[in-house]
Amino acid sequence: MSVDHNRLSRRDAGRFLLAAGAAAAVPARSLAAGPGNRVVCVSKQINEFVFDIGAQSHLVARDLTSIFPPQIRKLPSVGYHRALSAEGIISMRPSVLLTDGNVGPEPVLAQVRSVGIPVETMEPGKTPETAQELMLRLGAYFGREAAAKAVVARWRAEMKPALAAMARYATGPKPRVLMIHFGQIVNNYLGVTRGSTADQIITWAGGVNALDQMGGMSRLTPEIIARSAPDIIIATDVGFDRYGSPAKFRELPGVALTPAAKSLRIHRIDETEIMYFGPRTPAALRKIAGWLHPGR
Repeated sequence: MSVDHNRLSRRDAGRFLLAAGAAAAVPARSLAAGPGNRVVCVSKQINEFVFDIGAQSHLVARDLTSIFPPQIRKLPSVGYHRALSAEGIISMRPSVLLTDGNVGPEPVLAQVRSVGIPVETMEPGKTPETAQELMLRLGAYFGREAAAKAVVARWRAEMKPALAAMARYATGPKPRVLMIHFGQIVNNYLGVTRGSTADQIITWAGGVNALDQMGGMSRLTPEIIARSAPDIIIATDVGFDRYGSPAKFRELPGVALTPAAKSLRIHRIDETEIMYFGPRTPAALRKIAGWLHPGR
């Protein structure tokens, strides 16, 4: 379900502005104290973590890319996190807009603030350690400290043996891996480059990123795909599901010319498993290692 911004009348918009201003009278950092808080969260990592610690009753809306856990899809969407609408956010009468900073456009945030809705930014966890710090911070923010500590303890207990199991791949052949992600807002295919969360998982799993660029994401062309010569292609869910099978995915221009296509080593993964670190990272790491090193 999503908010129909086009059907909001000027009178409705004004009413939403007044309601939102009244709802935002409490400073953002004290919001965890009250049961009637209304949080619009536009970060898939934070939204998943909020469910992990059992604080989801505070959520009233999400962004388009926040799709895990599955029950979050019951919440209305306020749009793509980099192309938000102030009216859509304000219409939810939130106590706070919670984000990891990857949000826009800035004029929308300014408009949201102008009606008294605080914008709370929590730095994303770019390493397992800082992601765990984010989990603990959310626990304190929502009054779920014990739950957050328990989630982090389980996560650490699973991460340690998962990383230890990767030691067997430190020597021997390291397959070239191309991680392909579909960019929903720009409607094209992107390659996951060096320095990203997915790149770190590939490295831990005993693989080598087939793309040399730094920066997280790079637009793919058929020539880049063919030239990267991946032994394995891992495609995130939205892009893979456009084709529906490894054999069909080979129809993507450039893919058919790769070693991965010729051996049909093309796999599907949910983007939420590899775009940020979280409690599911140990399982994702083991899964990817199995694809990279079958039989080892």
